[in-house]
Amino acid sequence: MNPPATSAPSYSQRRIGTLDALCLPLGLSVDELVSLAQRADNLYRVAKSITKPDGSTRTTYDALAPLKKVHRRIKNQILDYVDYPAYLTGSIKGSDYKANAALHTKTKIVINEDISGFFPSTSAEHVFNIWLGVFGFSQEVSQCLTQLTTRQGELPQGAITSSFLANLVFWRDEPTLHTRLATQGIIYSRYVDDIAVSSNIFLGNQEKSEVIRQIYGMLLKHGYQPKRAKHEISTSGTRMEVTKLSVNAKPGLGKAVYSRTRAAVRDIELRISNGETLSFERGPYAQAMGRVLHLERFHPGKAAPLKKRLLALKNDTNI
Repeated sequence: MNPPATSAPSYSQRRIGTLDALCLPLGLSVDELVSLAQRADNLYRVAKSITKPDGSTRTTYDALAPLKKVHRRIKNQILDYVDYPAYLTGSIKGSDYKANAALHTKTKIVINEDISGFFPSTSAEHVFNIWLGVFGFSQEVSQCLTQLTTRQGELPQGAITSSFLANLVFWRDEPTLHTRLATQGIIYSRYVDDIAVSSNIFLGNQEKSEVIRQIYGMLLKHGYQPKRAKHEISTSGTRMEVTKLSVNAKPGLGKAVYSRTRAAVRDIELRISNGETLSFERGPYAQAMGRVLHLERFHPGKAAPLKKRLLALKNDTNI
């Protein structure tokens, strides 16, 4: 069964068949383009390295000039012209983790899966096949764009182009999986490396196993591994979460988030009352305000008094 057009990502512009044609949207000569592609592996810096709770490390990268400038042009001139189906929600205009969670609200059961080492596991071959298959570019153009958008054979997390390409890695099979599940009344979505499925009716053990088997089958077919420690099944009798938001009703934050936000505001009040000089633009005050603004997006009533307290400190204190 072929998936309906709306369930598959598609590129709406003319195909690029030569390096000369690629140079036009990227604003480079052929010589400049080829030279940059050959040097691209060495044009990144480590932006941040974080040790995750499971002990693994997540490293994000920032492209250096002039590669970053070209990444921005690739995004603006090529990647922004992809039409994404609603089940893909990562780094897409009009979609985010809240929109992803909203797809699964008020359901009876939610199954969450995580892709292990998603960005490092996305190889240059994956990226080449995206340029070739989704965009329909020539092999020459696809190879050049692959060199420009990968780092040492992998998709670099943090680069301007990476999240857009990450949405497309399962372009061959994800539309079919989404459609197959939809015919069974099962909702599928993916937020970068977080996969969620839900249903408005309870699923039996055999049905749950079959859904999980299909998801794992897609991952393994493309060389990815599920992070089994993140596998989670929850039902409406308990708290259900998707991308760390409650989906029992409308998407919302947990009580622990509110408690931490309130504690952060109180900490700022105590530090200022004790005579400490803080900056509004960065550091603890800005971090506390960021927490409040995040809370405000989901629970404006709870956030309002906390925001008022922080703004009062700003108005009353010459920081």
